[in-house]
Amino acid sequence: MKTIQRRSFIKTGATAVAAGALAAAVPSVAEAAETKSKVVVVKGTDIPKMIAAGIEKMGGWGKFIKEGSKVALKPNLAWKSKPEEGGNTHPDIVREVVLAAEKAKAKQIVIPENTCESERETFPASGILEALKGTKAKIYRPKGGDYMEVEVPKGKVCKKARVTRDLVEADCLINMPVAKHHSGATVTISMKNWMGAINNSSRQGWHRDGLHQCIADFSTYLKPSLVIVDATRILLERGPRGPGKLDHPHEIIFSTDPVAADAYAASLFVGKIKGVKKPTDIPHIKLAQELGVGCAELDKLEIVRVEV
Repeated sequence: MKTIQRRSFIKTGATAVAAGALAAAVPSVAEAAETKSKVVVVKGTDIPKMIAAGIEKMGGWGKFIKEGSKVALKPNLAWKSKPEEGGNTHPDIVREVVLAAEKAKAKQIVIPENTCESERETFPASGILEALKGTKAKIYRPKGGDYMEVEVPKGKVCKKARVTRDLVEADCLINMPVAKHHSGATVTISMKNWMGAINNSSRQGWHRDGLHQCIADFSTYLKPSLVIVDATRILLERGPRGPGKLDHPHEIIFSTDPVAADAYAASLFVGKIKGVKKPTDIPHIKLAQELGVGCAELDKLEIVRVEV
């Protein structure tokens, strides 16, 4: 399962030759430091073309979705919010990714979301339910048996959580947040979006025990194959639900590094939200970088810009 942090080991009694081969296969600290996280930023107004252009720069869908695989998508779908209000991921983005998964002959496509308002209201209002008509994607709100308890070995505060099983067991996990203001977390992008992946008791614990640290902690465990951030429009106030004042960057952001994706998206809020002068002013982005989840320093990222 690609989304779980695996433990590596070297058997005791391994020969010196085997150890030498292993050392040769592992990049040096200097080499690792020179490897930049890649962020693709596509600007435009035609969402299907934007998705196609971004994925091409990321290496193509075949790099992420294999024939016969189980694909899980995690958009932000928590609120009874219309697409133009910016409270949820844009339905056209979700549809394009679902169609791509179908074209790649994915065996299963699931879209679970522990909504903050009734799914009977949020799914239709978001436009996503309508966008999925004619596809084989399954959209649902998880219930008791749909969750599994996991341990977070690197967590400082969040040591365990109950997570949607379909996300943990996916062969390809795509985190698809909308970038927006958040009253408790300053902004919510991909790492904060995992709160829709956990059950209510775990979510309450994060708020109680330290929201920013728990977000960073959990991001050491559940790692996406790909992050696609909806920044076609961004909510600048009254988040996470809105409605409120919007800005329109007309961008979709792609990366395999969730910290890098969030850092770039957070830069769109600089000077527009109180206290945000740089991405690392968002505590959970800074904490996730310190935990080794990814890179939050914009000058250390490979940022590829595309206009369509």
